[in-house]
Amino acid sequence: MSEPSFSLSPDLLALLHAPVSGERPTPAEFFAQPEVSALYTLARDPAHSAAALQALAGLLPELPPYPASLLALMSGSLVESGADPTLLFPCCLTLMQRWQERLAPYCAREVEEEEAQDDPQAAQAWADTQARVEALDGAEADAIDELFEAVELLVLPMMTMVLRDEGNHQRFLANPALQEHIASLHDNDSLPFEQLYFLWLAACVSYENELVVVLPATGTGLVVRAHGVNNNFHTFTLLQQLMAEHQQPLGITLTATHDGNGADRAAFAWLQATAYAQGKLVNEMAWSWGEAPLRHNARRLGRCVLIALDKKDACRRNWSGFDSACHEAQNPHLVFQRYLTPEEVAAFLD
Repeated sequence: MSEPSFSLSPDLLALLHAPVSGERPTPAEFFAQPEVSALYTLARDPAHSAAALQALAGLLPELPPYPASLLALMSGSLVESGADPTLLFPCCLTLMQRWQERLAPYCAREVEEEEAQDDPQAAQAWADTQARVEALDGAEADAIDELFEAVELLVLPMMTMVLRDEGNHQRFLANPALQEHIASLHDNDSLPFEQLYFLWLAACVSYENELVVVLPATGTGLVVRAHGVNNNFHTFTLLQQLMAEHQQPLGITLTATHDGNGADRAAFAWLQATAYAQGKLVNEMAWSWGEAPLRHNARRLGRCVLIALDKKDACRRNWSGFDSACHEAQNPHLVFQRYLTPEEVAAFLD
């Protein structure tokens, strides 16, 4: 059975396209308007949700940034209630990139006087940005302010869609221009975002269908599926908990390293695949950097590889504060798949 037809009312379209005089409505005021409330009531019906999202995907690029971001926020609540997270995501991805490109010239980190001598280029960038901001006239300044608010509002529905569908997350990461903007804009002083930081956290999250862990000392290893892990430190914590459940087949004795309050310590020296060649340790300094995304580790035989080096004098780190999810839909966890064969262990160390 085909989904019922869905159309946006002329009154709603007129409201959305109407120029705003005075202050922009708050989100609560916007959603309380009868035309918007009627749309939300209809779209919440599962029989109409998909068609409503498809209609909004065609509409949002035509709207001013602020109402577009508010409708995206409404759509995010539909996704949280079970609507398809993929329908509006390409549109939101395009809008986020477009808006950040327009805001980028007005974003920079402040450089204090004592820092300027060490980094004159950054100091000049800050001065140039300040000059551009000060040169904005009233209408231009208001347009930049609207874009700023729109980006902040768009973060939440983006998070909802990015972390509820791995395909969305892949498309999110596959946009290098957007990733560059998020990395530079989320922490700036001229337009200090509060919400954009969470989208940066989502960009650091990794998924690996086959994460290979090799233990050279025992000639063993395992393959796990990593879902929604924050970074390597987070992965080490989850791995050490999982490996403690498989001590006998792995040939290890592993006591608890996690204190239950977010603090942990390394049971191994965690290295990347490049630490080994032809079965020998050739670079003990090829660390798997804890703060880096899991997907940034070196690959061997097409798989992300971590080496758990059990060596008494090897460098090991402690860490804390890396195991919190950035969104309720993230659901970070590891799933044991199988043990490595001796032949596979040798191949991954070759």
